[in-house]
Amino acid sequence: MSESSITTSEKIFHSYRSLFASIAEITEESLAHIDISDPLYFADGAEPPQTIATSIGVEWNDKGLLIYFQGRYERLRMISNNKQAGINSKTYKLWEQSDVFEVFIGVNAKQTKLYKEFQVSPDARWIDIDVNKHLGISNHYWYSGLQCKSYINEDLKIWSSVIELPWSCFGLNKKTDDVWYANFYRASGRFHGEELLAWSPTGYGEKCFHRPEHFGKIEFVR
Repeated sequence: MSESSITTSEKIFHSYRSLFASIAEITEESLAHIDISDPLYFADGAEPPQTIATSIGVEWNDKGLLIYFQGRYERLRMISNNKQAGINSKTYKLWEQSDVFEVFIGVNAKQTKLYKEFQVSPDARWIDIDVNKHLGISNHYWYSGLQCKSYINEDLKIWSSVIELPWSCFGLNKKTDDVWYANFYRASGRFHGEELLAWSPTGYGEKCFHRPEHFGKIEFVR
């Protein structure tokens, strides 16, 4: 299915205040009590098989946003070395080396085409990018202050991740009454692009995730 054939209406995600003050309080056991139920679809809108079924959740607190991902897997592609530097600092071109969950998000991003991109791998490596789609510029050296965790349940073949995004990384104080747009993705498989999943389908093609016109809206429930 091409980009032009995606005609879904604007999706809306209702985000509630988290019971957690920070990501430090969240454990793998905590995830069972968090609503991580909004499904991802193939980029063309088709439903993926249960073997890679993936869902997301979004909460907020005084510190910022908590983005949750949970997905089944048959295999996981990760960076093969044991270097720890990538876990404690960003891993450039992470998506070329590993399966990733991704969130693209920004205030009025659908109109301004300005948004932030965040990725996390199964072993909690990450990258953050400041994107200006209008000018075709991506700042890979920008630093958001994100924190993240990943968990792999090998028995159930489920990969879970949580990303904490401080309000300050958006240049804002806590302003949940702003109009926020986002999309959530999974890029996995034997090579990057074999399994492209999206919360709000974008269609396929070059840089298909970078289509803010297909972002959905996040409404923060107080």
